[in-house]
Amino acid sequence: MIDGTTTVVGLIGDAVRGSLSPRFHNAAFAALGLDWCYVPFQVARDRLETALRGLPALGVAGVYVTVPHKEAALAYRDETTDYARLIGAVNTIRV
Repeated sequence: MIDGTTTVVGLIGDAVRGSLSPRFHNAAFAALGLDWCYVPFQVARDRLETALRGLPALGVAGVYVTVPHKEAALAYRDETTDYARLIGAVNTIRV
């Protein structure tokens, strides 16, 4: 059951409604007995900064970033790896 102690992670993109990723991740979390939930976050480009900056306030532990936001998301990170800076994109954000 999802409650205030559930760890929330997810997927941010602009075409995530049909993603199978939440189904796979949530099944794995359940099988492992983890109190985690994987949520798809449908975010338009013009709302990306607001969404990413709001993750800590919402208690989201991290997200995978998918198209078309991988490159744009780099600009809204306070900390990035050398590899992310080198390729100019991010795939995973840990909050």
